[in-house]
Amino acid sequence: MTGALTLARWLALPCHLFARLCGLLLLVLTAVILYDVIGRRFFATGSFKLQELEWHLHGAIAILAFGYAYLRDAHVRIDIFAHRMTARFRLKLELAAILLFLVPFMALLLWFGWDFTWRSFTRGEGSAGGIGLPHRWIIKSAIPATAVLTMLGGLAVALRCWVALRRPDLLSDPFERT
Repeated sequence: MTGALTLARWLALPCHLFARLCGLLLLVLTAVILYDVIGRRFFATGSFKLQELEWHLHGAIAILAFGYAYLRDAHVRIDIFAHRMTARFRLKLELAAILLFLVPFMALLLWFGWDFTWRSFTRGEGSAGGIGLPHRWIIKSAIPATAVLTMLGGLAVALRCWVALRRPDLLSDPFERT
């Protein structure tokens, strides 16, 4: 069982690293927005590229943290019946949902997201207006990366659910709440 928990920690590691990266990207996004706003307001130097960079950073920050949010149970969840369920049943339900829904959906997102990114790369796709950022594939690559990170986070939680079901003395909650 401790081997499963060790594997869960290793699976969760990329999610933690990307969460830290997203924290740093928030600082970059803040600096870009400040530069853009001050430039527009006081120096009349607006830039379509800066606005596009803001959108790209915001989008990347939003989706690259999905895996970490799942690990922390900080994602959107509709639990209208959960308070009536036993803890053991909730663990079984979580494990089933990960294996039946999260992993297959993320596998599809990875498959189609990779194709979407690859086509953008091979075509040299850039901003639609021609005056924005080139290399649109960079932001599109966040889609398959998110699928991988979310799948890793889900598998880490699934392993923890399995341990909590088999050995509740080792682990009672599969999520990282501290």
